Amino acid sequence: MKLSGRLIDAFLALEETRHFGLAAQRCHVSPSALSQSISRLEAQLGIKLFDRDTRNVSLTPEGEIFSQGANRIAAEMRSTLDDIEDRLQKKAGRVSLAAPPSMASNWLPERMAVFKLRFPNIELRLFDVVSDQCIEFIRQDQADIAINAQPGNPLELDSKILFNEPMFLICHSSHPFAGEDSIALKDLKKQPFIHTIRTGSVWQHVQTFLGIAGVVDTGLEVTQLGTLGGLVARDFGLSIVPQFALTLCMRKDVAAVRIKDKRAVRPIYLVKKKNHSLSAAAQCFYEQLLLEVVNQKKPRQKKDG
Repeated sequence: MKLSGRLIDAFLALEETRHFGLAAQRCHVSPSALSQSISRLEAQLGIKLFDRDTRNVSLTPEGEIFSQGANRIAAEMRSTLDDIEDRLQKKAGRVSLAAPPSMASNWLPERMAVFKLRFPNIELRLFDVVSDQCIEFIRQDQADIAINAQPGNPLELDSKILFNEPMFLICHSSHPFAGEDSIALKDLKKQPFIHTIRTGSVWQHVQTFLGIAGVVDTGLEVTQLGTLGGLVARDFGLSIVPQFALTLCMRKDVAAVRIKDKRAVRPIYLVKKKNHSLSAAAQCFYEQLLLEVVNQKKPRQKKDG
């Protein structure tokens, strides 16, 4: 049996007012139309819901039972509509983010803090996982948005580039490079090099220009950037990391030097599932990040005088 919301509304209005005229006004129909709705509802249910005469309207025993369910449905619907309204007005909701550790520890928290100031009641979740896992989190709907060094499959994912992250050389503070403002890739020829894990985005981007550098492989390959910093601090070799990974690598005896080569960058993408609507909260965070990129690209206006 299917009951329309209009018939339930008519029942609730008459139950509350106990007057056909007042109930009809509340439902924006004529008294005769309201009476027909109540009769249709009773016919569908096969029971009498109201006792009525020229003066009084009262619930029958079966009407009392129906009233419990009808009011529960109405309360749940009001609660649902209130929840949707809160989410549309950013008074509630949740945003799940995925990002590699270098972005999750440095760049992203600042943007999360700005968002939290604007919308304090929205819950933020963060998964700090390697780039391949970021893509998988989006595919499996565990995260709404990824800030990632890989765009993923364009057939599945919508990826927009946020910026190109510059790469830095890290070396022991006693190394001749430590005092330089910047170095070229060719300057790294025959230098002992420590690799990051091959499944990580740092390794994947560094490999594109390591052949130009002509480094010497130390045989060391690490998973954690903190481990990389520890090895460099003990002068086991040097390495290349993106800008926002520096805070994870830096130690007392580690120096960072900018690499002056247009190829020495790591593109950072804003990723979401293709043809998949974000929640109001997630869409707001997504647009905040895009707007920041647009504002950064705007040329600065010169001040008069």
